[in-house]
Amino acid sequence: MLTKNPSTILGSGLILFSGGVLYLVSRFSTAAEEFRALSPKFFPDLLGWALLFLGGVIFVQGMRRPPAPVFRERPERGAVVRAILFILLVGLYLRFVPVIGFFSVTALFMLLSQALLGEKSIVMNLLRTGVFVFLVNYLFSGLLHVPLPLGPWGF
Repeated sequence: MLTKNPSTILGSGLILFSGGVLYLVSRFSTAAEEFRALSPKFFPDLLGWALLFLGGVIFVQGMRRPPAPVFRERPERGAVVRAILFILLVGLYLRFVPVIGFFSVTALFMLLSQALLGEKSIVMNLLRTGVFVFLVNYLFSGLLHVPLPLGPWGF
């Protein structure tokens, strides 16, 4: 019954993995919480709970849907090319973030990756890119006080 759909296996794996993450995080120090600061366990704990929720959703979807083939016999050529280009794009992003800076490279990466994944609307592409770059900058610079790599232009 649990192998009714491959999603049940994936959901079960995520639930087990998140249980391991939550167990390991429970052993972290909470001394910073006494001073009303974020402790080192906050983000890993948040990740563990998010993975647990996602695993539960995937497991329930797998139980409700009839079994279906996960992949075709042979993937389409275009899908393989897009996957390879996306992996290369991630490598280029990691290579050029320290050189060109967070804002420029992240905005370019977001625009190209969304286009590569099939987003047709330029307006939605620009809107998602702007919101993502702003939120990540605010999270790291504003809340966590972690400097992001600056480029030669100072941003």
